[in-house]
Amino acid sequence: TQPMSSLFILEHSIDLFYVVTDIDGKIFTNNELFKNYVSHIKPTKITDIISIEGDKIDFIEAIERARKHSPEPSRVYARTRQKNASDRYNVWNCFAIDDTLHFVGIQIVDVTSISSHEHERQKTLLEEFRFMLSHELRQPLTNIAGLVNMLMQHQLASDVDRKELLAMISTSVNKLDDAIKILVKKAAREL
Repeated sequence: TQPMSSLFILEHSIDLFYVVTDIDGKIFTNNELFKNYVSHIKPTKITDIISIEGDKIDFIEAIERARKHSPEPSRVYARTRQKNASDRYNVWNCFAIDDTLHFVGIQIVDVTSISSHEHERQKTLLEEFRFMLSHELRQPLTNIAGLVNMLMQHQLASDVDRKELLAMISTSVNKLDDAIKILVKKAAREL
């Protein structure tokens, strides 16, 4: 008997996804498992299968690392939308070989791995949120409160003084508004 090639094993695997793309990520061959897994998506590029924008960015960065360190692979975790509209984590190894990219992936079903990964992500997001609240939002709010207090407590000698205080309040309000917009945008991206 002849030994089986690695390519044959990947192409016929019942547990591993195998996808080959051109250097730009356009899919030109894949195994049956991958075809069935993403049949509802009908991807033309490998990144079409990624359902979360942040994961897509990570995936593209993994491709760049694989290109840079070829033939060494890079690893990336990414979520793919399922037929039932839920997202499923997959781990992918990306290899840059000549003018092609080879992806070997597997579904992650170990709930503790997903929970641990998600826990760390949530912990980081909460820390960023706490920092933003304590610095980016509190500082302009404290300025506004102090300036309003000055307007209420002190008799101002001139309209010039009042206009200066109102200009400073306006600046603080704009900073607060900008910080809130950034926070809302970040929250929307992470949900």
